[in-house]
Amino acid sequence: MKGWRPSPPLLLLLPVVVVLAAVVVLPLLLSLYSSFTPFRLTKPETLWVFIGARNYVNILTNGDFWIAFARTVVLLTVALNLEMLIGLGLALLVEKASRGQRVLRTIMMFPMMFSPILVGFQFKFMFNDNIGLVNNALQALGLTDRAIPWLIDGNLAFIAILTAEIWSSTSVFAILILAGLLAMPREPVEAARVDGCTPWQTFRYVTWPFIMPFAFIAMTIRSLDVARAYDIVKIMTDGGPAGRTELVWTLVARTAYSDARMGMANAMAYFSILLSILFTVYFYRKLAAARTQIAAEW
Repeated sequence: MKGWRPSPPLLLLLPVVVVLAAVVVLPLLLSLYSSFTPFRLTKPETLWVFIGARNYVNILTNGDFWIAFARTVVLLTVALNLEMLIGLGLALLVEKASRGQRVLRTIMMFPMMFSPILVGFQFKFMFNDNIGLVNNALQALGLTDRAIPWLIDGNLAFIAILTAEIWSSTSVFAILILAGLLAMPREPVEAARVDGCTPWQTFRYVTWPFIMPFAFIAMTIRSLDVARAYDIVKIMTDGGPAGRTELVWTLVARTAYSDARMGMANAMAYFSILLSILFTVYFYRKLAAARTQIAAEW
């Protein structure tokens, strides 16, 4: 508008906005720039050596990165599916409760309140070979006569990490699906029962299409969480034994700090972020399709 001048409050906010933008943007720009350099923490002068996309090209032939990426995808796939199934079961049980539903919802949220680092220490102790609760319980029940090396065997360590992830984050699915169940109108369900539908048919063709968008929202949130999983793995196994539980972000951390190759680590990080964005776009498309289906049916 001609002759418009910003008001004094806006002028006072301008420096704050500039500072916040600098605090947020500058580290991102610096890390992005360093991904195009051979920057090593032990050789600060390498930060100013520009090598183009060489780090990104090297990632394409880096076997360790792709193994860690594949392991991350396996963890993501198994964790998301199990969390959704368990969360769906918990949500259905809580929704059916006639009393104490608020208390049950509060209890269901408890695992979300724990820090991932605390969860890592908790499950590292539980799966300890000698004094862990899991081995002691199995031996007390007579299911095994020896200590199972949960965090030493690669496959068992992966199962232990998966268990910790599922325990700490199933609540996300349970709460969002429960929100969908509570928001769902009762008339279609009652009409399905009157028409003689079985409980499974009612769930399959009436309930599930309505709560599907809520499940996809939870899946999108959790896919980003699992894709950048670090804390629990770092505490429980530190990527071991022999790299058998190495995920993308533990590999990035090891490359950056143990190997001091910060430029390569930042390239791995941005490459991983790009892959995470592709996963997010996929889930959002699924969510949009589910919303369109509900709009057409309801």
